Amino acid sequence: MSNKIERELSKIESAINRHADGFAKGQIAEIIDFTIEDKTLQRRLATLVDAGRILRKGQRKAARYYPAESLSSPIKGQKELLSDSIFSKSSQSVLKFLEKPVYSRPSVSYKRSFLDDYIPNETIYVPKPLREQLLAQGVRFDTELAAGTYARQICQRLLIDLSYNSSRLEGNTYSQLDTQKLLEEGITAEGKIHEETVMIMNHKEAILFLVENAQDVELNSLTVRNLHNMLAQDLLANPEACGNIRSIEVNIGKSTYRPLANSHQLRELFELMLLKARQIEDPFEQSFFLLVHLSYLQAFEDVNKRTSRLSCNIPFIKKNLCPLSFVDVSREDYTAALLAIYELNDIAPMLELYQWAYLRSCQQYAVARQSIGEIDTFRIQYRQQRKDVMGEVVRQKLHGQAAEALIASFCAKAEIDNTDKFIAMALADLDALHAGAIIGLGITEAQFEEWQKMK
Repeated sequence: MSNKIERELSKIESAINRHADGFAKGQIAEIIDFTIEDKTLQRRLATLVDAGRILRKGQRKAARYYPAESLSSPIKGQKELLSDSIFSKSSQSVLKFLEKPVYSRPSVSYKRSFLDDYIPNETIYVPKPLREQLLAQGVRFDTELAAGTYARQICQRLLIDLSYNSSRLEGNTYSQLDTQKLLEEGITAEGKIHEETVMIMNHKEAILFLVENAQDVELNSLTVRNLHNMLAQDLLANPEACGNIRSIEVNIGKSTYRPLANSHQLRELFELMLLKARQIEDPFEQSFFLLVHLSYLQAFEDVNKRTSRLSCNIPFIKKNLCPLSFVDVSREDYTAALLAIYELNDIAPMLELYQWAYLRSCQQYAVARQSIGEIDTFRIQYRQQRKDVMGEVVRQKLHGQAAEALIASFCAKAEIDNTDKFIAMALADLDALHAGAIIGLGITEAQFEEWQKMK
């Protein structure tokens, strides 16, 4: 059997395994990511049935095709998913092929059709039942709140988890505890090379950028290039390569994949990829698309995978969904899933890993949510009003009863519900105000210092 036929069989099997309720032949033709003639598809299905890799129920036009066993379907319970086995049998067969020595696998180059054939909101990487499952686990608020609200609530935890795990997937040897000490206390772990420390600190800066600017961040070239610049700073031999589309050829270690070398084409495809990403309506489809195509394009000299892992979190941060921090994802599994994309344009292994990793993150952050309690929607609703009145109190150098009187007057003019709660909240924030928290209040550092002297 040729490699081409086996790849087609694996993709068809993977597509069927994504839905426990089964598919008709016509539905399968719509969800697979390659074009195939009807008769050829019929033969491929018969081959899979004969091999016991899928099940067929019904005959002729009434036939439906199902996963060979329930564990092959990614649409299953969270508890089942968090097991030792991430990949289905069909994905395991794909990854088995990629275990062959590099010299025995065919060399491949960047396939533009992989991106061109993707039509936002029509082409589907993440099936609807899976999107619904992930949404049910990932949603954090019943009401619509400002972008980044949840990420700010768990920011410290997210900084540690995502910095540690994303760095770990690059071979960084910092432990999670050492990562926490570095990020919170600035303590560098003994025996670690300088590059490892810089890598983690770069993650911190990039994550904070996304969280603090969640309302303004857009999926465009400016955002992704700035993310890359923050993640790559002080790590590349050529400083000008940070945040810039590469103009040199790059290779992928232990892979037969040769990324595109033409810098003009790279810039064009980079913009096209982000244009398509912006059009995707579902946050999980958007996230997974970014994870796949940013990695595949390899638009930068280095630090492409790190950029893709943070970029794929943008939809979650903006929509107040649980972030994807790659908790417990092994470097070996992640690399193997990437190779399937690089060499076969097969997204199935990465989709299974993505599903497992996201549910694992949801499990972890559910505990974090309990520890911080429920968010105060009143506080969020009147955030800007609090900033406005606090700035006015500082400018007028008011304290005590005078400050309270001004806030009460402000509440009356602004028609704020629950005046007492607003006043108490503003006074508490003023009491805790420091020089590092005055941005957004419309005051200068000198005005703040003058106000402090009047205490």
